Amino acid sequence: MNVRLKIFLLLSLVLLCAISSYVWVYSRMDHQRLMDEFKNTAKRVEVTFKNEQDATEMRMLQIATFIAHDQKAQQLFLLGKTAVNLEGGGAGGELAAQVRQSLFEHVQESQKALAKRFGFRQLHFHFGPGSLSFLRVHRPEKFGDRMDTVRYTIVAANAEQKNTMGFETGRVVSGIRGVTPVYAIDGVTQEKIHVGALEAGTSFSNLLALFHQTRPWFDTAVLLSREHLQANVWPEFLDELTADNQFIKGFYVEGTTSSAIKTYLARDDFTEVLQSPGHHLLKHEDTHYNFISFPLRDFRGETDPNTPDAGWVVVWQDVSQQIAAYHDRVSFIIFYGLLLFLAIEVLMYFALTLMTKQLQNELLKTQKQEAETEHARLVAEESSRLKTQFLGNMSHELRTPMNAIMGLGQLLGETPLDQQQQSYIDKINISSKSLLTLIDEILLISDMDSQTKGPLSAESFNPKQLLGRMKDNFTLKAKNNSVVLTVDYSNQLPNIKVDGFPDQIEWALNQLIGNAIKFSRDSNVILSLSMLEQTDKITTLEFSVTDHGSGIAAEQQEQIFKPFYQGDVSRTRNYGGTGLGLTIAQKVCLQLGGELKLVSTLGQGSCFSFSLTFKNATDFTDDLPVLSEGFPETKAPSALPPGNITELVKILYQLEAPLSKLQAVPCQDIALSLKDMQWPENLSESIEKLTSLIEQYRFVEAQKILLQLKERLI
Repeated sequence: MNVRLKIFLLLSLVLLCAISSYVWVYSRMDHQRLMDEFKNTAKRVEVTFKNEQDATEMRMLQIATFIAHDQKAQQLFLLGKTAVNLEGGGAGGELAAQVRQSLFEHVQESQKALAKRFGFRQLHFHFGPGSLSFLRVHRPEKFGDRMDTVRYTIVAANAEQKNTMGFETGRVVSGIRGVTPVYAIDGVTQEKIHVGALEAGTSFSNLLALFHQTRPWFDTAVLLSREHLQANVWPEFLDELTADNQFIKGFYVEGTTSSAIKTYLARDDFTEVLQSPGHHLLKHEDTHYNFISFPLRDFRGETDPNTPDAGWVVVWQDVSQQIAAYHDRVSFIIFYGLLLFLAIEVLMYFALTLMTKQLQNELLKTQKQEAETEHARLVAEESSRLKTQFLGNMSHELRTPMNAIMGLGQLLGETPLDQQQQSYIDKINISSKSLLTLIDEILLISDMDSQTKGPLSAESFNPKQLLGRMKDNFTLKAKNNSVVLTVDYSNQLPNIKVDGFPDQIEWALNQLIGNAIKFSRDSNVILSLSMLEQTDKITTLEFSVTDHGSGIAAEQQEQIFKPFYQGDVSRTRNYGGTGLGLTIAQKVCLQLGGELKLVSTLGQGSCFSFSLTFKNATDFTDDLPVLSEGFPETKAPSALPPGNITELVKILYQLEAPLSKLQAVPCQDIALSLKDMQWPENLSESIEKLTSLIEQYRFVEAQKILLQLKERLI
């Protein structure tokens, strides 16, 4: 599988996921919108139904109030109460029956007219206090029963003598009721007496019919629980009620606009509708319904929250069209999502094909450029290698005749010469020494360039001893330039050994100290060593050389490390130099993992510093130097007298001054004295190399061997 196909498949997968996510999010949002619509509908339906119920209760109260203000009805009601009291209470006797019949005949015609016009069902007279039935106009054969624990609307109206309204289940029927207190004028005292309460009521059927008439898209049912009916209705009337309308899943259908409620009520999943109020989606056959349910509270339940619900009001609506529209919208977005996916796939395919061709062309062009660049790099590296090799070979080839010239010049300078000849010889010696220094610096740069191609070999050394040796090497030069050279060690710096590259550090410090002495005549130069960090494994040291010379201008500080660069041509005339010293020092620092830094102010001096991190040597603390009076036994032949360390140190100190001044005769005399003694094997090789270089007039290289011998002995 090629890369283009993999990219195409990956992008296709990402695109498919993106479009699928959009379709899913859209469908969920649309579904949530539909559910919110159903939920809001449920809230509106519940509020509307309760408003309609309140209006029906108010009509019942108005009917009861209208009849209660009839004076004849008031007097007959008062007379009936007097008769019941005289005849022992309860249903009363013959007199109470005559009054009851008279009251019935008086209000019967009014009841029929009002029932036909306003749709109320029952009219009931109750004596107070409490609730003692005197006349059920709708059931005149039932009277004389107390309903203090059933008819709370009557009890409240008689006790508080105020109007009451609400749904309530009586001994015979359930209904929406309006109750008003009834008063009459006492014929003897002419006082207004509270007789009892008159109740007008109707069933839910009229309310449901009106609700459905104004909102034909809704069907409604009122369900009463078995427990509620059994607690209130007389058993014989309950049997009569349920003879043709039996309980279904514990509920009695009090009223409904559709007989389908009995089918829904028989379903097992309909139980959820009657357990939690709100809206519920149910599918019956091929039709989707939004069922809305809320509890039905009777008068007592409205005032006492601990009273169980009387039943439930269920309103349902056919929402098949809304559901179908939702599915159509989802199908639509899926269809257009697929079209969009296919269209983008085609465009992406052609775009990837075109882009692949362009990338292939760019790749071929880049490969060609890389090949040309690689060829140029190889040519440049080969040129650099040849240049380095040439410089190295030429430096070695030039060194030999230059050493001869310097040696012969020294020898000639020791012969009798007149003043002019001596001046010529001095100039020859000075120029030879300067030229040899230039050759040595070029050779050093060549050696450093070749060393960057391979790792350096680390060795253990003592940094303090290294700085001490550097001071000894430059003490004479500093004195000749009237410069005071001092070494400053940090107080926190212990006497330790580290694993590093002392030769390379010495190269860098040679250049820095030499420059500092050159440009700091009649001043002082400070060679500093401080510890920046130390752990069990590493030590970080900072080397710095500070002078109080002429300083370097800010605009020249960035150029000062370039080869052969000198800030002012007059400096070359005044101080000499090749312009390679700082280049060498910078290369050394970079080679060792550091960086040469400069802080300088023109006219005040300069400070060159670099920091390096070393591994701690296995022998962490360095032993104090000890002078030994002799060397270990050697296997050298006994033809030459053995030397001792004191004598060798003395000879090396004698050799240091003439060697630094390139005085051939004294150097060769001292070299002969070294060759006339037998030295130990660990020193004989270095001493032989030292004497050989002196014999070849290679005094600069001999100085390095001399310094190494002193470091090992002192």
